[in-house]
Amino acid sequence: MAKGKRRATGSGWRQVAPLIPLALFASAFTVSATDDPAIATASLENGLSGGSPVVVPKQPVREPANVPVPGVVGHGVDPGEQPTQVVSGLSRNGIPNAALKAYSRAQQVLAQADPSCHLPWTLVAAIGRVESNHGRFGGNALNAQGVAIPGIFGPRLDGSSGMARISDTDAGSFDGDGAFDRAVGPMQFIPGTWRAMGVDGDGDGVRNPQDIDDAAMSTGVYLCSGKTDLADASDLNAAVLRYNHSQQYVDLVTSIAKAYAGGSWIAVGNGTAGDDVDEAGDQIGDSTIDAPSDKDLPQAIDIPTPTATPTPTQTDGRGGTRETTRPTAEPTATPSSRPTATPTSKPSPSKPTTARPTVPTTTTTTPGVTSLTTAVGVIVGTVGSTLQELQKATTYCQTEMAKVTITKPTQEQLQKCVTAYQTGGAKAVDQVIRGLLSALGLLGILGGGILGS
Repeated sequence: MAKGKRRATGSGWRQVAPLIPLALFASAFTVSATDDPAIATASLENGLSGGSPVVVPKQPVREPANVPVPGVVGHGVDPGEQPTQVVSGLSRNGIPNAALKAYSRAQQVLAQADPSCHLPWTLVAAIGRVESNHGRFGGNALNAQGVAIPGIFGPRLDGSSGMARISDTDAGSFDGDGAFDRAVGPMQFIPGTWRAMGVDGDGDGVRNPQDIDDAAMSTGVYLCSGKTDLADASDLNAAVLRYNHSQQYVDLVTSIAKAYAGGSWIAVGNGTAGDDVDEAGDQIGDSTIDAPSDKDLPQAIDIPTPTATPTPTQTDGRGGTRETTRPTAEPTATPSSRPTATPTSKPSPSKPTTARPTVPTTTTTTPGVTSLTTAVGVIVGTVGSTLQELQKATTYCQTEMAKVTITKPTQEQLQKCVTAYQTGGAKAVDQVIRGLLSALGLLGILGGGILGS
């Protein structure tokens, strides 16, 4: 027998779950979308089984699917492994049969549930690669039904060692921890997020985050939630950034997705990483292969190149610049009293008296404070924050404001939002945006539907 191939003998996989052509699988489910979060939640609770619809909420799922873990981009990537190494090794690493089938199904079903989303299976696969190496992190393997055995669990989110702090949301039913949450399954969903929007991706009547079929379909629903078009670079960046709030994570996921779309993948057995593999082309016309062949897979969709929302030229005390795609509104005017040049040596250790100016006219900032020049003016980070953190906060605020029609915030509004994000996270941003909407008289019109109750 060729290496890596599984034959339908004894209690083989085909006797338990015969391979369903993807087109038939997709047509077996009704699909719809709704503006009513209550209806969406109720439909998602029912899963796919019994003809229940896959519902894509018209408002984006705000809670992250997973949170960044200090020291790693994702559990599927070895600490210290460079992005170029990950991408160049994709063909050698391979995609397990069960995972490949689940990613393919996600594209097929979401193409009906939300055609305007343009979800590619390669993007779901890229997230699976980064989050858990396609269900193989920690010595796990996907069984014939696509369930990770013995089970994939992220670190305890108790706030220690730079970790996020998320108190228990599932009474330990998904992660076995009754005090704090842990991300679970091949796509590493936080239990609270999974409970809110996880779906039954294989129609077995159970929503199991350890099941790659359920997890991959839920990832598709998550990415497509809201008026998302993944064929648009900015939408793609925002959707993946919602999934896991790390730009480094977004960059690696999109790079992997592009490589998969270009054919840099092979199908392998469902065992742990390092098992025997088969070239994808060997599957075509071979009845002993349980995974989709090249001809069975949906057509790969091109992954656009995302560009960051803020497009500034900025300078901080540590040097380094980022060029804009359009000229900034703030010229480098000669200041009335302070020098314009970035300090070339470390300033005196004395604490600044004002951490952030409200209407700055120069990119020079006080010691220990990073600044970012945007189209609306200079945005200043909290003391000790890095340039990357400030850019991330600015991107997030601009994205969230745009969702409530504040497409041209003032410098003061954007600064308040960025400060809130850096000190209190997404929930603090929601409060700031609510305040802005209230001040603009739009809360009753937009706030309830966009920000929730």
